[in-house]
Amino acid sequence: MQQELNDQIWHPFINAYSACDAEKFLALYSRDLIRAGGPAKQIIGYDQYAKEIEEWFGGVRERGSSIAIDFRFHERLIGDKIASERGVFKIDAKKATGESKTFYGRFHVFARKQDGRWLIVADHDTDEGATAETFEAGAALV
Repeated sequence: MQQELNDQIWHPFINAYSACDAEKFLALYSRDLIRAGGPAKQIIGYDQYAKEIEEWFGGVRERGSSIAIDFRFHERLIGDKIASERGVFKIDAKKATGESKTFYGRFHVFARKQDGRWLIVADHDTDEGATAETFEAGAALV
């Protein structure tokens, strides 16, 4: 099951994120999504999250910048049709000018298998307690 989640959520997430491909990225989420936290520390649903992602990815592309994300897992609880995964992510952002910055955050995602495919149904993140050390302490995605 873990490899299924990696193949159906995490690897496509990383690829869509770095390509700033909102369509492929949003295809990983259930239309019943509950999204909490994030930079704005708000609770939103799929439609608002989709709007924010489309605008953000579009802005990254327009500026000629690039982003990449990686995950480390601190807990992966996986059942036949539902999963809870927690860990730390790392975002590497590079402006068109060459200036770069690395950001860390903690995530907690719930996924549900729907019609034979895993989708994210609840997604929470925060920057509280997220560091290079907490990132490195997690298990790498395989």
